[in-house]
Amino acid sequence: MICRYCELIHSIDKRYPLRKATRDLKSNYPRCEWHWRFVCSTCGKPRHFNGIAWCEKTKKFTCIVCGEDHRAVHRTFWNWKYYYAIRCKVCGKRHPALDRLEFLGKHPWQLHSEMRKKHAGLSGEVNLPESSTIFLPFKEGAVSEGQIAKAWDKTADFWNRGCTEFGDVNRQFVIDPAVFRMLGSVQGLRILDAGCGNGYLSRLLAKRGAKVSATDVSKRFIEIAKEKEREKPLGIDYHARSVCDLKIFVDGTFDAIVSNLVLMDLKNLDKALSEFHRVLKPKGKLVFSIMHPCFASPSVRGWVREPRDSDRKEDRLFWKVDRYFDRTVEVWRVSDLPPLYSFHRPLSDYVKALLNNCFVITDFGEPTPTKTAMREHYREFANEYDRIPWFLVIGARAS
Repeated sequence: MICRYCELIHSIDKRYPLRKATRDLKSNYPRCEWHWRFVCSTCGKPRHFNGIAWCEKTKKFTCIVCGEDHRAVHRTFWNWKYYYAIRCKVCGKRHPALDRLEFLGKHPWQLHSEMRKKHAGLSGEVNLPESSTIFLPFKEGAVSEGQIAKAWDKTADFWNRGCTEFGDVNRQFVIDPAVFRMLGSVQGLRILDAGCGNGYLSRLLAKRGAKVSATDVSKRFIEIAKEKEREKPLGIDYHARSVCDLKIFVDGTFDAIVSNLVLMDLKNLDKALSEFHRVLKPKGKLVFSIMHPCFASPSVRGWVREPRDSDRKEDRLFWKVDRYFDRTVEVWRVSDLPPLYSFHRPLSDYVKALLNNCFVITDFGEPTPTKTAMREHYREFANEYDRIPWFLVIGARAS
């Protein structure tokens, strides 16, 4: 059996050798050692050869995740139109990924024969690992609210470090433009940021003239938000409590409520919407975003890729969806931190919960980035966000 990548390159350059495949032999992309996975010197995790770079100065591998500020460099070579340039944290420079380095004759195995003989840097895996995300049937008692709060407490600092004053790129360029459009002018309005995280959206609303109160189930997130409030006071009052229990606010307190990527992480959606309706003024606005329950949430989902560990966007053939009507608890991880929890419900559950709690749906959006954002943030958006809506934003009015 011949390596699929060797065959691909050979079809373009007949001088390229055809090597025997020794890895992932039962897949559609059996691969040789040159085109397998290499281990990052920083995180110790294996990565597809097109998503990991070599620094000749430090003699270290850096993966596309640890390199953080990687770029897609558009330059045709062999069958590809671009390569990833990955920043080395030690020397500070961006280095081409191994596919480009091999084309240039600068792959570490080409530069150092002893590395090639020892297969230095190569992952010891023979087949690709299965996904570590776990889905459990949604039943009472499976996950407590206390577990959810503690999980976010342990993740808060990690999440905060990855944010700018505008949150992350998804919030800044995809979700929040739709949220602000649905809210309209907030000048002088009393607004609740329900599930505020580190408070970035509360601060943006306050700068637009709103009088903001904010809550989050994570005490650590609230500590971070209060620290930022002390540094630059905006008159925001933060409270560590669940959005399902807003008894610190009297009926009819707020002109509007915004809840950004929160409701899919709640066990009791109905209780949250009941509280939202209670603390809103008559005809007050509710604007919330969630991961799209039709695509980003079902228990069987994901890109079908060939090969399935490739970091190249064009290797994603289509997005599969199954078991959509199963109500499940998703147990997932960020980096090496403790697990976090989300709850998958069909879209109809959200609509029925709104109607049952006397809300009238006034707006509905499946936001995508602008063409400018797609171009400037290629590594996050390209070849994904123009194919599938990852997020859903809904506007409603209290009747």
